[in-house]
Amino acid sequence: MILKSYIVEQNVNVLNEYQGILLYGENDGIKDDIKIKLKEKNKNVEIINFFEAEIIKNKNVLYDNIVNESLFNEKKIIFIQLATDKILNEIEDSLNQNKENVKIYIFSENLDKRSKLRNFFEKTKHLGIMPCYEDNDRTLINYISKELHEFKGLTGELINLIIANSSSNRKIIQGEIVKIKYFFLQKKISKDKLLDLLNIKINSNFDIVRDNTLIGEKNKINKTLSAIDLLSEDSFIFLNSLNQRIVKLMEIQEINQKFNNHEETLNNLKPPIFWKDKPIYLQQLKRWDLNMLNKAAYEIGETEVLMKKNSQIRNDLLIKGLIINLSKQSFTFL
Repeated sequence: MILKSYIVEQNVNVLNEYQGILLYGENDGIKDDIKIKLKEKNKNVEIINFFEAEIIKNKNVLYDNIVNESLFNEKKIIFIQLATDKILNEIEDSLNQNKENVKIYIFSENLDKRSKLRNFFEKTKHLGIMPCYEDNDRTLINYISKELHEFKGLTGELINLIIANSSSNRKIIQGEIVKIKYFFLQKKISKDKLLDLLNIKINSNFDIVRDNTLIGEKNKINKTLSAIDLLSEDSFIFLNSLNQRIVKLMEIQEINQKFNNHEETLNNLKPPIFWKDKPIYLQQLKRWDLNMLNKAAYEIGETEVLMKKNSQIRNDLLIKGLIINLSKQSFTFL
């Protein structure tokens, strides 16, 4: 029986229907979550761990642990790590014992369609098999929101920062969530403290590029771009920094329709802009009206979609192209 990972994550008890379950795929984070939930649900059950190498070395070790009764527990759970086709015979022999008090959970890396182990579990009705595919942004947003649902101050911006800082890797995100839970004991998240805690990899040089982009300082942009280290895995963080500034400028321009004076608008803004940042904001506001900002936000969104859809594309080149294009728009507005 092929099982959907999101259904199992919602209710791990569905696995109780099967004597043996194979979890395979590239998403180790999902597999880790399932292991944790199984251990929490079975605190009074004997849990035995094997790696494939141990079973290859001793062909009878798995069989013996299934047929032999436990001295202390009525039930057993056996975890087999990093399994491949090499131990299919031992797994089949063990499952054929049909011991109702023993559950076997097998964890594998990615298995292609030709895998004998995968085919055995897919074609055997009383066994379960669960592919663990890589997460997308939607599943990670839901995952973080669920794990931190009791915490105040968790915004969409912070969730996106956690995802970007982990390179969309659930296993890394699991570690970050543990740190957040231990650090914010009052269950109230502060953005500044979260950035420090997660060691967000925002390059200060990019902030300079961002600001110079939005005031059309071509010479400064070229000089800084040649020095900045635009790592591909950091591209979404850079993109997020640029998008946040565009959104903030849009907010200020909308409020400015009441005051019709950028300086007065900044003085009345809540929360207030840090006094050192006001000069750069004023320069950017003179060059970007609401119509231009909306177009810039659209262009940033299109760039992000392109980066996410094509894993082979050079993210750093896309970011540099976006920066150059936006700087031209800013310059021509003068």
